[in-house]
Amino acid sequence: MNFRRKVLAGMSLSLLATGYSGVSVAQASGFTLEEVVVTARKRAENLQEVPIAVTALGEDTIERAGIERADDYISLIPNVTLVDTANIGDTQVSIRGIVSTRDAESTFAYVVDGVLSTNPNSFNEELFDVQQIEVLKGPQGALYGRNAVAGAILVTTKKPSNEFEAKLTGGIANNNATKVSGTVSGPIVEDSVYGRFSFSNRETDGFYKNTFTGQDDAVDFLKDQSYRGRVIWDISDTTSLDIRAGYSKAEGGAINFNAAFAIPQFVAVFGSPTFAVDVNDQPFNFVFNVPGENEQETMDLAIKLDMDAGFADMTASFSYNDLEEYLLSDGTAATFYGYEVTPACLADRASLNSFTSDFFGPAFQPFGVLPPSGSGAGYDPFADDANFAGVYGPYTPLSCDGYQYQERNQTDMSIDVRFTSKEDSDVRWIAGFYLAEIEREVVVAYGADTGAGFLRQPYVPATGPNPTDLLFWDDFDTSVASVYGQVEFDINDTMELAFALRYDYESRDVNNKVPNVAGSGLNVNLLDGNFQALPINAALANFPNGIPNRSESFSQLQPKVTWSWQASDEINVYASYGVGFRSGGFNSVGTEDTLNFWFNAGYGGPGEAVGAGISVPDAYDKEVSTNIELGAKGEFMDRRLRVNAALFRTSVDDNQFFEFFAGPFGLLRSVTTIDELYIEGFEADVNFVVNEEISLFGGIGLMSSEIEANRHRPLSVGNDVPQAPEKTATLGAQYVKQLGEGLELSVRADWQYTGAMWFHTLQGEPSPTVWNFLLGAPVFDSDFLDPATGSNAQRDAYDTLNLRISLSGEQWSVTAWGKNITDELYLQEVIPAPEFGGTFNHPSAQAAYGVDFSYRF
Repeated sequence: MNFRRKVLAGMSLSLLATGYSGVSVAQASGFTLEEVVVTARKRAENLQEVPIAVTALGEDTIERAGIERADDYISLIPNVTLVDTANIGDTQVSIRGIVSTRDAESTFAYVVDGVLSTNPNSFNEELFDVQQIEVLKGPQGALYGRNAVAGAILVTTKKPSNEFEAKLTGGIANNNATKVSGTVSGPIVEDSVYGRFSFSNRETDGFYKNTFTGQDDAVDFLKDQSYRGRVIWDISDTTSLDIRAGYSKAEGGAINFNAAFAIPQFVAVFGSPTFAVDVNDQPFNFVFNVPGENEQETMDLAIKLDMDAGFADMTASFSYNDLEEYLLSDGTAATFYGYEVTPACLADRASLNSFTSDFFGPAFQPFGVLPPSGSGAGYDPFADDANFAGVYGPYTPLSCDGYQYQERNQTDMSIDVRFTSKEDSDVRWIAGFYLAEIEREVVVAYGADTGAGFLRQPYVPATGPNPTDLLFWDDFDTSVASVYGQVEFDINDTMELAFALRYDYESRDVNNKVPNVAGSGLNVNLLDGNFQALPINAALANFPNGIPNRSESFSQLQPKVTWSWQASDEINVYASYGVGFRSGGFNSVGTEDTLNFWFNAGYGGPGEAVGAGISVPDAYDKEVSTNIELGAKGEFMDRRLRVNAALFRTSVDDNQFFEFFAGPFGLLRSVTTIDELYIEGFEADVNFVVNEEISLFGGIGLMSSEIEANRHRPLSVGNDVPQAPEKTATLGAQYVKQLGEGLELSVRADWQYTGAMWFHTLQGEPSPTVWNFLLGAPVFDSDFLDPATGSNAQRDAYDTLNLRISLSGEQWSVTAWGKNITDELYLQEVIPAPEFGGTFNHPSAQAAYGVDFSYRF
């Protein structure tokens, strides 16, 4: 095994420079699959010898498969799924059923050019000028540290060199989509300093239209501008400095959801089946009056020093990231009549209602809007039977909804220093430490839409155009310190044993910034018994002198033990045990008080009639995952066939889970924990070179999961783990034909299948709703799986097919492409809100097609 490592040390540089095809497909080279080099264990190794389940995508695959954003490559990997909905970068990645959580830390380490990124949106940036992508499955905490409870994703961008190169790429597509990107690279100082600069600009109107405003570029639109620069300075034969910087600005739609009821008792009471529906059959109609918008601005800097220290190779890196983001969107207050009698709401209902427009669908099927019965002097809105009588959906063309405003701002710095033993050592080792400081500001605000426009700021006083009535506003400061190491040694010529260990310590402080003021008084649900406005945060009732700050610390040892065996020249077998850790954290102060008041008995509020019995504390525990894995990797038929497979079982304690609540108070986002769960499964991927022109590839993932304990939602015990589909599969083919005179024809097809998926821990267990209070009858429970009425909140299985046809010469290429060419209509996400009595649902992208071109100088 030592001899092969020595060879890899020399060949890895040439492979990385020329590019290679990944596990999903490998370019045929003399009827064999190319050897793939990965850096999963922070040193260059043959993919087939690495005792980790790794999917590697090289430059050839990235280009031929049209990988430009994260969802493009995630869909190629079994047992890995992605949800992308609420706003730009609000992605949830599920690796073997462990999903990254909104408003909490990620579940995987994201590493770019060997530097760990702590920017929560960096994962969703444009993937241009990329050399390779590696996806590691299973806990990787021992080497990659914080948040790697599910795995790690490694991205390597292209390096500058002595050779001058330039490339310009562009494209047009349906939905008025355009893109342009370019790269220039070469020596700044011959044989010493090399530079590379690249840019990308992308715009699209999106697939959906706002039928109220008539705008076809106001729902899922996107504008993205990104710039990146990289300079490498070979200071000497033994020392190199790598500096990488980037800037991106993105604008897009936000909160593009429609709602559906899931209350079977409403079907009998109101005589309409639309009060308990199958979410997969829901038609989508976007009619919001508040402009859904999301703007992000990101800057990043990474500096990495590589040096031969004699006894070992030293790598020291520094990273800095700055993110500023806000979103503005329509609200849900109309559903519970919050702004029912404001002048703006009354005026809107007089002109827009179920009798004058079709924006609300057929009257009271299920939604219905009634016009007020009067107006002007002497009109008493509280005596009008037409008020507080409609059935409103969220995000309507009425100002009655109010609005929501959010900010996510973050600045972070980190330092990572490690020493790596020489490749030819009998005992190979890594040792290092990691430090990080993270400052994050989180704002969630809800308020009145008075028809006078919107100030995009956390707090708007009662005299402003969009006064704030509910506000969560906190600064989160996190300090991280870690030490880690790994030792690998050969038991004999065919067996290796590796031990890795990491200790992480995180200290977290939360400073509350909510002003001690009352709301506007416009929301009738946020008034006290004397009809005076309540404080804008429920915690102020318990802390009249201001909400106190909070602090907590979390720590964890993360061991990993791996045994690997070269069973033959064709087959390698491995077994591993590993632990991953994700720090605990805090919900915005006031979350627990708000939910207790509205949903739980014993707190003197509407919850006395609801009695939901839920538990959502203002703080949540750390998450720890433990994985046992057995895998095998083989190459057969003179390396024309590659088969990699793994069996695994992952147990998770205090799995962090996103919960969404809607009620008379507005909307509320929070993180709870599932006490105990397990996920076990199997996965395999296959690559086969048929001949010099045809390659076949595919994979399958199978999972079985169960919630074993959940004190926050006791009824969920025994249910499936959310976002852990039982089956995923991929299948593809590639045809490459040399036409002569430097011309090449390439055809590639990729089919992906994702099985049925739950998004919540409740999966058919009746749960009390706030309607028990509003309607005065404790019989209106939500039920996300009721065959009698057809209520169903589980996303159906779906499959998509992508196709690309390229013709290229020595310096140019033209590609015609289509994504989801069968125009499969499926849901991207279902967000159940049990106490609301329904779901918030988001559609997926439809069929897309276009033409790209590129020219190399």
